[in-house]
Amino acid sequence: MRKSLLTVTLVVLVAVAGCATAQDEVGEASMVLEGRMNAHHLVGLVPEGIRLDSYSSGRFTGGVLTGATGDWIDYLLIRPDGVRVIDVRGYAEGPDGTRVAWTMKGFFAEPGPPPLEVRLEAMLDPEFEFPDVDFPIHGAAWFQTMESEYDFLNYTVFGFTGTMNPFLGEMRITFRSLADQDR
Repeated sequence: MRKSLLTVTLVVLVAVAGCATAQDEVGEASMVLEGRMNAHHLVGLVPEGIRLDSYSSGRFTGGVLTGATGDWIDYLLIRPDGVRVIDVRGYAEGPDGTRVAWTMKGFFAEPGPPPLEVRLEAMLDPEFEFPDVDFPIHGAAWFQTMESEYDFLNYTVFGFTGTMNPFLGEMRITFRSLADQDR
């Protein structure tokens, strides 16, 4: 019983300290990331759907991380119901030496009408090309850094929206803080 009370007390203290830090310095409300898909590897059919790993690089062109350049991998999953699930891991370094890692979870475009087997067959065709269309993406992102000036990033969840054109390999994503900006 005593160990449980200590654990709960520590969790509450860490949560309160984290909330206080996040409220002390909200930082800028948004960031913009522009990038380009450099390569992709079709993993193929997995139990959850079709897996496609996409390797990209780019630059933050707006907000607190302006000028930072980085690379990221999207472990894209196209589920049997057509929903495309984004699972991104990234790393960037700013001109001032700031290093940031981030995670994005979300969705890519609307579910496609063709069944999974039709999409898989089309993607496995050696002459397959992605359509020249901007697809909407949206979700949530989390950033991590050891830089004290940007510490608020560690305690802020960002929503993101943007577009991705697989044919051109270009993307533009805007991140907005979901923290209460009135504090």
